Amino acid sequence: MARLSSVLIVDDLETSRSIMHEILMAEGYELLFAAGGAEALRMARDCAPDLILLDLMMPDIDGFTVCRTLRADVQMGQIPVIIVTALDDRESRLKGFQAGCDDFVSKPFDRLELRMRVRTIVRLNRYRLLVNEQQRFETLFTRSPNGLVMLDRDGNITLVNPEMVRLVAAPNAESLIGQQLPDLLNPGDRERCHEWIARLMTAEAPLSHLSASLISHDGLHRPVELDGSWFAWADAPAAQIVVRDISDRIKAHLLEEDRRQLAFDLHDEVAQTATAVYRQLEQFQYNFPLRRPAAKASLVRAIDLSRRLIRETRHLLAGLRPTALDDLGLVPALRLHATNLANEGLKIDLQENLGKQRLPSPVELTLFRIAQEALTNVRKHAGTMSAKIELTYQDARVRLAVEDQGRGLPEASTPTMIGHHLGLRNMQDRAALLGGQVQITSQPGKGTRVMVELPINEQMNGRADEQMNPEP
Repeated sequence: MARLSSVLIVDDLETSRSIMHEILMAEGYELLFAAGGAEALRMARDCAPDLILLDLMMPDIDGFTVCRTLRADVQMGQIPVIIVTALDDRESRLKGFQAGCDDFVSKPFDRLELRMRVRTIVRLNRYRLLVNEQQRFETLFTRSPNGLVMLDRDGNITLVNPEMVRLVAAPNAESLIGQQLPDLLNPGDRERCHEWIARLMTAEAPLSHLSASLISHDGLHRPVELDGSWFAWADAPAAQIVVRDISDRIKAHLLEEDRRQLAFDLHDEVAQTATAVYRQLEQFQYNFPLRRPAAKASLVRAIDLSRRLIRETRHLLAGLRPTALDDLGLVPALRLHATNLANEGLKIDLQENLGKQRLPSPVELTLFRIAQEALTNVRKHAGTMSAKIELTYQDARVRLAVEDQGRGLPEASTPTMIGHHLGLRNMQDRAALLGGQVQITSQPGKGTRVMVELPINEQMNGRADEQMNPEP
C-alpha cells in the first residue's frame, strides 16, 4: 500500500493550524503539527515530511532560521518548504527565498490557491524522490560486483546487470531477457533451481541460498552461489537473485586439499622412509664400527643428513597441514607452531580463552593460516625475537591478534605497500571468505599488530562446506 504524503504544519497560533488542517484534511495527506521552530526541526528530522508549511513569526526560533537550518542539514535539506506568513513585503519574500524556501504564501491566503500549491509541490517532490531512488538503484545495480537478476512470477528473467552478462558471456543484457534462469545452469542443477524459485515466489519468503554451476555461452562451467529473496513488483510476486562467482573460493579449497594430501603423503612416505634410513644407519654404526677415519666420517655425515632430512620434512609437514589442527584444534596447533618457532629463537606468548572449545573447521584453518603468515612476517621483517598471540571468543565472534614490538612499518600509511611486503592481501582474502575482516596497525619503531575477526554461526560448518563443495 502506498504511503500517504505527509505535510508538517508549523505555526505558533492554534487557530492558524486549525484553519490549514480544515483546508488540507480532505486532500488525503498525513497532517503533522508543530507549535514552534524547535519542535518543527525535531519533527522534520524524525518524520521526514514531504512538505513543510512554515510560519515566520514564532517566539522561539523564527521561520527564516528554521529554513536555513533545514537546508544546512544533510538529512533534511531536500524537504520542500512553503512559507505561510502575514509578512508580504518584498524584503521578507527575498529573505525567505535566500533562506531556502521553495514558495511563499501570504496571509490571508486563498484556500484553493493553497491547496493547489501544496498539491503541486508534493507531487513534484514525490517525483523527485522517485527519480533519485531510481538513479541510486541503477547505480547500485550497474556497479554491483556480483551478478544481479530479476525474475517475474513465472521465473522469466526481466532484468540483469552487466556483471551477470559477463558471467554468462552473453552478447548483451537483452539476449537474456525472457529466458528462464535454470536454463543458464548445468542440466543437473535445473530441476533443483526450478523448485527453489517456486519456493521463493511464496509470499514473504525468507532469504534463501542455492549452490549450482553456471554455463556461459562459450561453454565454460562456473560454480556460483545464488542468494534469492521475494518482493512485490507491479502488484505481482517477483524475485531478486544475487549470483556470486565462487570459482576462486573453490580453487582455494582445492589447493588446501592438495596441501592436505601432500602432507599426508610426506608423512606416510617420505618422513617414514627418512626415519627408517636414519635408524638403519644408526644400527649399522652400532653393529659394524668402522676403523678407517674417512669411512667413519662418511657414515657420520650420512646419519647427520638423514637427521636433517627428518627435521626438514617435519617442518614442511607443519607448514602444509599441521595434524594437530585436525586432531586437537586451533589452540594446540598454535602452541605446537610456537614451539617450533621457539627452536628457531622466536619467543611467542599465546593467550586464549577458548579452552577445549572447537571452532568450525574453516574458521580454525583460516585463523591458523593468518597467524602462520603474521608470525612469518615477524620472524623475517620485524627485527625482534618475541611476539604475542591473543585468541578470544565473545558474542559469536572470534578474534585473533598477532602483535610484536619490532621495527614497525615505515610505509604503513600505504595499503598497497603493506600488501606487497607482508602478504596482507592473502590474509584479507582468507578472512573475507568467511565474512570476516583483517586490520593492521603499525608505527615505525613501535611494532605491528595484525587483527582478524570472524563471525561464528550455527550454519557456518554446513554453509562453508556448501560453498566449497557445490553439488555437480
